[in-house]
Amino acid sequence: MVMTIEISVYPNPFEHYIMLEITCQDNVDCIVLLADVEQGKIIRMLGAGLKSGTNRIPLDNLETLIAGNYNLEIKTAAGEAVYKTRLFKQSEDGPLIHLN
Repeated sequence: MVMTIEISVYPNPFEHYIMLEITCQDNVDCIVLLADVEQGKIIRMLGAGLKSGTNRIPLDNLETLIAGNYNLEIKTAAGEAVYKTRLFKQSEDGPLIHLN
């Protein structure tokens, strides 16, 4: 079992990057997955060796992704789910607004 004290992901919505801040009690190897909700495809997969204390993990160069919903998931190297959240990629012109 992973002893995670706190996880924050920002900004949401994002344009160019996502920053993960993960505070752990113990050292743990994990995998960060960013997936397109609509296509069901993994966009980015990153291995991270987390140390005891606060870890900052950037996911950058995301400006080429299309605007929409993405799932961010963090798992241990053994496949144990640690964290999951939904993120929104906004267009560079700002949030999408639908007028009816």
